[in-house]
Amino acid sequence: MLPVIFFLMQYMVSAKAGLVNYVDGQVNVRLHEQITAGTPIETGLQSHVELLLNPGSFLRIGEDSQVVLDSVELSNIAVRIVKGAALIEASDIDKQIPIRVTTGNLQVLIVSSGAYRFSDGTALVLEGRLRTADKSRTIKKGRQITSFGDSYTVGNIVVRPTGELDLWSSQRSEALAKANALAYHDRYSGNAYAFWYYPYYPYWNVYSNGSAWIYSPFLTGFTFIPRGAYRSYYGYRFVSIGAFAGISAFPAHSWITAGAPHPQRPSTGSTSPHPTVVPGSRAGGGFGGGHQNGSGGGFGGNRTGGSGGGFGGGGHPGGGGRMGGARGGGHGGGRR
Repeated sequence: MLPVIFFLMQYMVSAKAGLVNYVDGQVNVRLHEQITAGTPIETGLQSHVELLLNPGSFLRIGEDSQVVLDSVELSNIAVRIVKGAALIEASDIDKQIPIRVTTGNLQVLIVSSGAYRFSDGTALVLEGRLRTADKSRTIKKGRQITSFGDSYTVGNIVVRPTGELDLWSSQRSEALAKANALAYHDRYSGNAYAFWYYPYYPYWNVYSNGSAWIYSPFLTGFTFIPRGAYRSYYGYRFVSIGAFAGISAFPAHSWITAGAPHPQRPSTGSTSPHPTVVPGSRAGGGFGGGHQNGSGGGFGGNRTGGSGGGFGGGGHPGGGGRMGGARGGGHGGGRR
């Protein structure tokens, strides 16, 4: 079993950015497809795609959008927003090797962990720090930059975005944090075949930041393990690599909350506590209703015609739930 799983990990996670981790609705890419440089990624109405960039960095593409990865090399990741909107959530960035993003005539560099939204020649720093491509200007949290011809303007974000992409991105962050917590629980409950830990060795060799992807064959998707304590922009905490290795990176009580909902898993016979996801003040609500057709595993809603379990409401004949009208995210990856 171990050699088979290891081979699967090598096949599915290459030494490049651009692996499709989740698809939602009408898109032109397949789940677990490795996108090559220059290939357009397109979404239809009410549809989304999530791609892995480097461990802990996720590219989420909104509805009716087109995005191209101009470079998929880990030492030179370049994203171009051709149409629509995209959001990048990053847990760890090497300032010497930033992620380059182009939207309209604007080209910026992601130089710190955080959350960033891009559309129509504008970049919003929801959290973190951007730098212009010429490195002449730094844009900090709560600010936005917009291109005007060969120049640009910088100002405050007046209203925090709450569109369909933002709601879906929040739900995906929650699902990934739950996957991370479940993996930690299975690590110590002896459930050896529920999750498989796969270090992203090429990334470690290039960046040496210690983060890693982790894959669940049971739910067909990837989450990640950060090198240290990490709390996403949406308020969800992730168990660190040190905790997985038996080294506590932060007190357990700081991220285990009494009374929080526990992921439903088959009994392992262990009495070890279930880690749970701690939502922060920014996080948007829980899962709601709605009816969507689809397939795949995940924390997406109660399913009546598909596989996989779910958190949240709504009768879905094979698909995920909705959160405030946005489609449900999967556990760590999958297709709705």
